Amino acid sequence: MLNVALTGNVASGKSTVVRHFAEWGATVVDADALVREVQAPGSATLAAIVKRFGRDVLTGKGALDRDALRRRILHDEAARRALEALVHPAVARLRHAQAAEAADRGDCVLVNDIPLLFEALDPAAFDFVVLVDAPTDVRRSRLVRDRGLAPEEADRLIAAQLPAEGKRARSDVVIENAGTLAALERAAWEVWRTIRARAAATAAIAPGPLLAVFAHPDDAAVAAGGTLARYADAGLTTHLVCATPGSAARDELARAAQVLGLAEATVLEHPTGGLAPTDATGIRDVAAAITRVRPAALLSFGADGVNGDRDHIAVAEWTRLAWEQVGRPCPLYCVAYPDTATRAVSSRLHAVPDAAIHVRLDVRPWRDVKRAAITAHASSSNPLGLTDPSAWPPMDREWYVVDPRRTRVVTDLFAPTT
Repeated sequence: MLNVALTGNVASGKSTVVRHFAEWGATVVDADALVREVQAPGSATLAAIVKRFGRDVLTGKGALDRDALRRRILHDEAARRALEALVHPAVARLRHAQAAEAADRGDCVLVNDIPLLFEALDPAAFDFVVLVDAPTDVRRSRLVRDRGLAPEEADRLIAAQLPAEGKRARSDVVIENAGTLAALERAAWEVWRTIRARAAATAAIAPGPLLAVFAHPDDAAVAAGGTLARYADAGLTTHLVCATPGSAARDELARAAQVLGLAEATVLEHPTGGLAPTDATGIRDVAAAITRVRPAALLSFGADGVNGDRDHIAVAEWTRLAWEQVGRPCPLYCVAYPDTATRAVSSRLHAVPDAAIHVRLDVRPWRDVKRAAITAHASSSNPLGLTDPSAWPPMDREWYVVDPRRTRVVTDLFAPTT
């Protein structure tokens, strides 16, 4: 998991950037939300704040009056440091707990939204530091215009944080935000592409290549598009063998392959709808591909074809038999859909119990790539019967079972599962 710190001085546009990163597939830990949680009514932290600052920092309902507290510390350095000593340790514990949960899930990108990163923490504790910045006069104008602050109060807020000039040199990347929201989004997108590539490389434990074998031109995009995009972004060489050419689908497959970053997409000439599991030619073709590519991981459908499609089932059997013939040179990963991901999606999917899943991959950062690859197959209907691709759980995660069965769930194809 790539542990990213995102920061920016007040009115820099940081909150807009973090919203984009969340939309694009990051798990976000919001420092302000954590502060509110540790300062909630009944908490030990709130009790300590009241003991230190008095009950006049509470609202009539017993909640923290954040504005009143801010006014108390704005001109009092000792009071500010006392407040930080009460709040920061509790926030750090929550942040570490959420980070641990994200790592256990196999999330690829964790973005920590921390306004006071340089003031309160060590930026070296994070893998990648992003600073959102804007000129002081622009930020002051935003505070007055957008937040309704008096100019003097805006100046005090700006002065309470370290100047951005010293933060820029200690950041891995700076997003400039002196222009429009559209310009900010474009700049954030370029940084996001860098982040997700770093995350993919961080998560990939071993080098490829990766070989996927599927029946129809659109199968790879639908069933494993996120996986292929993720490992291509990690720098692995990714290959696809498609058993049938489909109807007018060669150009579509070429476009999808380019979107997914495939090094190669090979189309065999077997007839769509007429594949047999024991076809010696098909088995030989797949065996030849495995021998030529020498993959570190092999992907295909499982024995049920995930939706009962006869071509899916046939190619799954070709792949299994070919893999055995060439000596099982790498793990064979079979696409699967756990019960919890399919209940509200499609009755055509053959779900497996969640406990039977061996690999679950976070592919949220590559949702746009997977969606574009699926869209490239304009002449195809969705083979899995998923009526609203933008809403499926398979746009967020992709799952596999391993043959032979392994004993623990992993979040990377190359992690040992025994």
